[in-house]
Amino acid sequence: MFFNRGYFKKLLFTINLFNTLLILICCVLNHYYNPIFSTISFLTFLFPILFFLNICFFIYWSIKIDFRLILSFSVLIVLYYNSFSFYKIGNKSSEKSESFHVMSFNARLFNHYNWIKKDSIPFHINKLFEMEKPDVLSIQEYHEEYQYLLKDYKNKHVYLSGNNVGHSIHTNNKIIKKGFVNFENSNNKAIYIDIMQNKDTIRVYNAHFESFRVDMQSLKADVVTFKSVISKIKNAYLVQKNQSEVLIDHVLKSPYKTILSVDLNNTQHSYVYKEIEKELNDVFNLIGDGFGSTYEFKFMPIRIDYIFVSKSISAESFKIIEQKLSDHKPISAFLNI
Repeated sequence: MFFNRGYFKKLLFTINLFNTLLILICCVLNHYYNPIFSTISFLTFLFPILFFLNICFFIYWSIKIDFRLILSFSVLIVLYYNSFSFYKIGNKSSEKSESFHVMSFNARLFNHYNWIKKDSIPFHINKLFEMEKPDVLSIQEYHEEYQYLLKDYKNKHVYLSGNNVGHSIHTNNKIIKKGFVNFENSNNKAIYIDIMQNKDTIRVYNAHFESFRVDMQSLKADVVTFKSVISKIKNAYLVQKNQSEVLIDHVLKSPYKTILSVDLNNTQHSYVYKEIEKELNDVFNLIGDGFGSTYEFKFMPIRIDYIFVSKSISAESFKIIEQKLSDHKPISAFLNI
């Protein structure tokens, strides 16, 4: 019995060590870029699971009063001082009528292909827009056939990459300039508008980064599927890096305060997120609360949709709208420009 108990602890600590190694790899992937990391970049998506396992190990070794708790405790300390977490206890927020209201939403083509088995999805999306009335509404995966849903907005900027599909920005504020940010080796573009808000000019971007294009439900346990998934992950990792560089360079050249709505197709533990967050504040980090999950994923909370703002812009509130209108959730922020 003693041998078995000792063997179990050794096995458990081996798993603990391996979990710690994966967490450290996630930290490296978050802070450093190299093409050789492309095949393992997906590990940052698994960080919530790895973090949870580390908590479990810490609790187990603590209950057993075992010195091996030092490993898991050290990991928690390192992650804390590197702001590397997936749950946030937010500050009290408020939605003031004089604040500037921004919403971002990957509408998934307004359910054009009936992914959600409800014909009423466009109607409910329209009701959401009418109820929230954001000053600026950024839509990723916009479909031109549903422009009637945005009839309350006088001004818009739309980019269509084909088949009436793209992304858009809608506002009733005066638009003084519209523009595009071209991404190399991609049919995709980011779009932006310069608008007047009181006496200030604000630049608003809307971007949709390269997807990993991995359908979790269709995965099979075979070599062909594995190679296909690795290839897609490598491509997305490389393309997202290029897109982030081009977009950040454009933002830094802007003469105005900036708001960036983006479906990053990557988590807050990724390198591309870290690079953007160096230059702009993530509103969720300023005043958000909880897991911040914005994507419909059964196994764990995933945050891939963001509103970033210039460091001179403060936030009154941030919320994630818990309505099943797409595979993404709308996000909303009230800002002090």
